[in-house]
Amino acid sequence: MSATTDGFAPLRGASVGALSALVTATAHTFGGGMFPSDAAIVMLVLVCAAVGYATSATPNTAAPRAQLLVVLASAQAIGHLLLTAVDGHHHGPMLGQQMLAAHAVAVVVGALAIRGAEHGIRRAITSLRRALPLLATLVVDENRISPPFPVYRVPRSYRLLDLSGCGNRGPPARTA
Repeated sequence: MSATTDGFAPLRGASVGALSALVTATAHTFGGGMFPSDAAIVMLVLVCAAVGYATSATPNTAAPRAQLLVVLASAQAIGHLLLTAVDGHHHGPMLGQQMLAAHAVAVVVGALAIRGAEHGIRRAITSLRRALPLLATLVVDENRISPPFPVYRVPRSYRLLDLSGCGNRGPPARTA
């Protein structure tokens, strides 16, 4: 039972968790619900972190885009139910059109952002794999003798502290 290792699974899981929490609260607010309370935000972050961990732990299937959309949609649904239960939003038991549209847009935007980040990182890694061998082949001449640095001597007192008592630092002298 050998599963192929996906190097992007932790990145995908963290992205799904963080994006789900942020986008669920935003979509819920723009969809007509009220801004979540502190307790609802804490619960939402915990639930979305669990969804992110589950995403990183599951192997990537043959259809990663569809799997990502399903995971984000389920995170949005769980987040919506959580925000409705914890804060008691008054939009009825059914999703309104505005709320449904906001959550659907959030799913699509989140999926595009995560896939775009994965694609960008893949391109950056490919560029580094091409550039690093070129940098390693640069020859550094270890036998090159560099000229000595010039030494400048500044005339000054050789004592570390000038304790002669001369100078204008300190309180004014008292004349009586």
